[in-house]
Amino acid sequence: MLSRDLLVELLKGFDRDAFDRSMDNRVTRLRRKIEPDPAHPAYIRTVRGEGYLFNPHGADA
Repeated sequence: MLSRDLLVELLKGFDRDAFDRSMDNRVTRLRRKIEPDPAHPAYIRTVRGEGYLFNPHGADA
């Protein structure tokens, strides 16, 4: 699992303010590219209050 803050830190040269939603927008765009149904993600799951969880096998695995 990766927290939003860690993902932002891994983006070199990126300044973040307290209400920045750019990481959420990036994850949304990535989901549109890899998820069969982006409204019900199987590969990149949001763990509320924690961050994102990547499951390369999808939700059924």
